[in-house]
Amino acid sequence: MGRYANSAWERNYGCRLREFIFRGHRCITLENEKIRVLVAADKGTDILEFLWKPSDVDVLWHSPTGLRHVAVGKSSPRPEGDFRDHFAGGWYEMLPNGPEPCTHRGASWGNHGESTLLPWSYTVLQDDVEKIGVRFEVRLTRIPLQVEKTMWLRRQSGTLTIEETITNFGAQTVEALWGQHPTLGWPFLDENCRIYLPTCSAATGAEVPLGARLAAKQRGDWPWLLDGNGRKIDLSAMPAPEVKSHDFVRLTGFEQGWFAIVNPELKVGWALKWDAKKFPVLGFWQLYRGGNGYPWYGMHYLAALEPANDLPSLARAVERGTATILHPGATTSATWEATAFDRPLEVHEIRANGEVL
Repeated sequence: MGRYANSAWERNYGCRLREFIFRGHRCITLENEKIRVLVAADKGTDILEFLWKPSDVDVLWHSPTGLRHVAVGKSSPRPEGDFRDHFAGGWYEMLPNGPEPCTHRGASWGNHGESTLLPWSYTVLQDDVEKIGVRFEVRLTRIPLQVEKTMWLRRQSGTLTIEETITNFGAQTVEALWGQHPTLGWPFLDENCRIYLPTCSAATGAEVPLGARLAAKQRGDWPWLLDGNGRKIDLSAMPAPEVKSHDFVRLTGFEQGWFAIVNPELKVGWALKWDAKKFPVLGFWQLYRGGNGYPWYGMHYLAALEPANDLPSLARAVERGTATILHPGATTSATWEATAFDRPLEVHEIRANGEVL
């Protein structure tokens, strides 16, 4: 205790943790002077808030259905699984499947696998004014993978560091599709935003979503692609919601793994850095009030940039040779650094420890 007898245990300064129940889920916040991060431990360790405190701006998108208990209000079974019915928004883990449902090694996988739908246990590793750390753990159900994810936050830092390890505790070799899916939305995301990336290539698939503004089966240098009428589209500039489009772009060929999105009007930016050799694909999902029918109904304005080892289904990634392969007892690890900032407002590079240039 100091001269004024402030409690260092239940403190409201420096780094601090809060554990609580929110809508029936165990949740924990990691907070310091600059950011507050809300983690839903009972919902896949989804990050449901990444708040830049100086201007009270949360960069993440929030679904109007919100956080729901998976066992409550369950609808009829769907071949794609329950992911869409329980998508609260925010940032979730893709493991061990990608965006397409599939069957692999006898297990059926819905959208993005099961990691984001399971409750995780957690342990507080450090809780003091200068630094806080929480380790989350889960064993998946349909595949013998043990996942450990540790989140760290330092005093006066806008960077959340995530250290993650996946271990095959089975007696057979298994494959996994692994990645992260931060979904960004209003009020942070609007037509003033700019997206910054290292040099890379952009491509659309042989089939594009209903309501796409981009033409199918094309490749170009970021940020330029063509729309359905042959006009050049600058993908780094966010369009207004009146565009009413729905697109998915595959970004590859970057030597460094990072992206940044900046809203110069709000003077807030958000960046993510990762290992480009381990996660060489970045999916760019764009839902600008498009998306007819379930589950979007033209209501949502959001974008997601999704680093992964690949972004088809797990079964297709295995066919392509792009899946993560884990032999019995094998382990693989990765580190992610997510940073909120208010300057610079033009980004040329993201370095280690959240340094924005």
